[in-house]
Amino acid sequence: MARVLVVDDSKETCEFLEELLGTMGLDVAKATHPDRAIELLRKGGFDLLLSDINLEAKKDGLDLLREAKPLGVDTILLSGFGTLETAIEAVREGAFDFLSKPWNNEELKALVTRALARRQSAGQGATQDASPKARRSLMIGSSAKMMAVYKTIASLQNSRATVLITGESGTGKELVARSIHLSSDRRDRAFVAVNCGALTETLLESELFGHVKGSFTGAVNEKPGLFEEASGGTIFLDEIGETSPSFQVRLLRVLQEQEIRRVGGNKTIKVDSRVIAATNRDLQQMVKAGTFREDLYYRLSVVELAVPPLRERGDDVGALLDHFLAEFGQKDQQTYHLHPEARRVLEAYSWPGNVRELSNAVENLTQLSRGREITVDDLPAKIQADVLKRALLRPESPEGTPSLIEDWPSLDELERRYIQILVGRHKEKQRIAEILGVDRTTLYRKLKRYGFHEGE
Repeated sequence: MARVLVVDDSKETCEFLEELLGTMGLDVAKATHPDRAIELLRKGGFDLLLSDINLEAKKDGLDLLREAKPLGVDTILLSGFGTLETAIEAVREGAFDFLSKPWNNEELKALVTRALARRQSAGQGATQDASPKARRSLMIGSSAKMMAVYKTIASLQNSRATVLITGESGTGKELVARSIHLSSDRRDRAFVAVNCGALTETLLESELFGHVKGSFTGAVNEKPGLFEEASGGTIFLDEIGETSPSFQVRLLRVLQEQEIRRVGGNKTIKVDSRVIAATNRDLQQMVKAGTFREDLYYRLSVVELAVPPLRERGDDVGALLDHFLAEFGQKDQQTYHLHPEARRVLEAYSWPGNVRELSNAVENLTQLSRGREITVDDLPAKIQADVLKRALLRPESPEGTPSLIEDWPSLDELERRYIQILVGRHKEKQRIAEILGVDRTTLYRKLKRYGFHEGE
């Protein structure tokens, strides 16, 4: 069992992290002062340090990082006051990663998983990726269907099998492909993405396989193809279902022989590119219709990974909203907040355009909202109309079910009832705190005050 040392000057935060990491089957030790943390580190036995940077003491998280590094303990740093300069310093000092508060629980758990996996594989000659971008968690979500995606990606880390990623437009198929690449032993080499549906057949063949001088009008020089560029790494063929039958024949040969021939050339060139393909079309139906080669389909789908649409991902919408609010806020150097009612409407929306639509909607809201807090009035009319329509189609509440204010309770009792509803609806305390607009310390006090135990 891996051991993790959690360090934060807030006892409540330490307890929260202990509970969160405990769900991952980790042995967690806690310290609220850096001197105590150093004492525990020097005793040995830890696989990972998870520390706040600002510890309200003479020593901070960077000092603990410097203490842990010679002991072979990886470090993930947390900060409620994250800046680019702090992140750069953390990476320069050798932190595995840097995460700003408030963090996304699944992103934090994914970071911890990767840090422990790297430590486990270090003895097998694994090389640390020095790129902060490569270490960043690319995928957001904790629903059961996304966990299945994560498990498939994890199982492919030492595999070179071709992968076919399926899913509706906007679900994040390229992010899945990048995650597969970054989880593999090819992560230090190129990841090359190609949209097969955006190029004509001639241009697509020239881009992928390269061409020799004079092979067609405009070919004034010899040009290597993207398969050569991706050799040793990964090539991602998006919208593979849009390709022509003649191109499919050439691609099949590349997969079978691991070699390419430039357009207009006679020489074969060996390539070592791991192929990941993606489509939003049903290739099996295309095979039956005779528009996609059956042998190519089986070559591509050694592993088939289906990315679920956003409407099937449960509470992931909330986590994605927070992620994109933080991302666009960082770009704008602003902090954006969602009013609880606006959050409720956005979480109830069907998102037919999936994650891409959600990202675009959040960017639109951050640019057009009348203030840093985004209200229901700021939401696009189509989102409000969709949610209202589906709400009207729902069956009425069972007769006799009381409303929050039916008996005109006191404000204190009204808050207790509201928190009771939130506790029943959301499993994560961080999420409840966000809806209430309070920090986790305040939430813990309220839960204790109203008699809600941690198990409820």
